[in-house]
Amino acid sequence: MELIQDRKFNGNATLHCTREEWEAMQRQKQEQSRQRYHNNPQAAATKLYQIARTDTGGGRAASALLLSLWNNNFVCNMRAVICSLDIDNSEAVIALLGTLGPGHHLERYLTEEQVIEIIDVWGDMHERRRA
Repeated sequence: MELIQDRKFNGNATLHCTREEWEAMQRQKQEQSRQRYHNNPQAAATKLYQIARTDTGGGRAASALLLSLWNNNFVCNMRAVICSLDIDNSEAVIALLGTLGPGHHLERYLTEEQVIEIIDVWGDMHERRRA
């Protein structure tokens, strides 16, 4: 048995398991998230909306994605979005992006009032700069 510093807690928590056991736990979390959001874009959009309402790095990332999907006035850096979210929330992003396209728009999953709430908090940060 080896000790592994869990990155989630910045080394402040030590897991008493093998590296293989820790990696298996991470894969299990990812699979559970994938199944939770698979064919359920409403759940994915709602999860990202809840995160976007928070004043955190994840909130900034989720709001950037949602606002960029809402209209062309906002932009997001997809690498920053994925890198700022944990496994569960990244699966919500992937599920939501997988369903958007012809006939499937963000308006089907979030109300205008919800998006306005996000714009009020994060809009200035993600607004597309005009040259």
